[in-house]
Amino acid sequence: MFEVAEAYERQRGRSSKLLAPLFVDFVGVRGEVLDVGCGTGALTFAIAKIPAVSKIVGLDLSHAFLAYARSKTDDPRFRFEQGDAQKLPFPDDAFDCCLALLVVGFVPDAPKAAREMRRVTRPRGIVATAWWDNSVGNELNQSLWNAASSLDPKGPQISSGLGFYGTADALSSLWSSARLTNVEVKNIIFPCGFDSFNDYWQPLTEGQGPDGNYIRGLSEDQRTALRERLRQNLFGNRADGPFVLQAKAWAVRGVVP
Repeated sequence: MFEVAEAYERQRGRSSKLLAPLFVDFVGVRGEVLDVGCGTGALTFAIAKIPAVSKIVGLDLSHAFLAYARSKTDDPRFRFEQGDAQKLPFPDDAFDCCLALLVVGFVPDAPKAAREMRRVTRPRGIVATAWWDNSVGNELNQSLWNAASSLDPKGPQISSGLGFYGTADALSSLWSSARLTNVEVKNIIFPCGFDSFNDYWQPLTEGQGPDGNYIRGLSEDQRTALRERLRQNLFGNRADGPFVLQAKAWAVRGVVP
């Protein structure tokens, strides 16, 4: 699901780049920062805009995504490394802030990753993450899965891969279980615009992320039916053209005691 950086950028780059600065504003970033699961760099590059940041390390499992991110900057503050969120390749107390954007739901052992993020963060440092809301209020992710479910109620069971951490309570509990203090949760809502239906649909067919992975597994007839149902849900009797979907995420931050 996470192999082709350019395709991922076309599908999720747009929303990630809108969410990243809103997340950074909520967190309050400074000093030496680790971006866990940096992907193609949406959060990494948003962090770099903060003058108080002196060093940024982006970590990801995907060599292709890391290569893409490296190609987009020559800022001497940056370093990109391959590694696992569940076993961070850094010593204790290595960073002032440790962040993860749209990653926690894909980590097999999220509590372990949260503990690792706390471990590598200095006392009084900030640890934070954000993940998509899993309710109907998140039109950006739910539109596709609502259409898919209406065609095959027994088909898609994962609701766009949003999983367990798509609520404020789940993220707050995850951070508290990692023994972080002063835990705060914020609801982040923002509009994500598209020029046309094809501007929305075409990137979904390139196989990246849960949405793309699901569509790639459909037959041609199933894919056509899904496309037409989704188009009908989004436009009704209106002509094709620009449209906006509301995106909703939850962000949580905590302090290392």
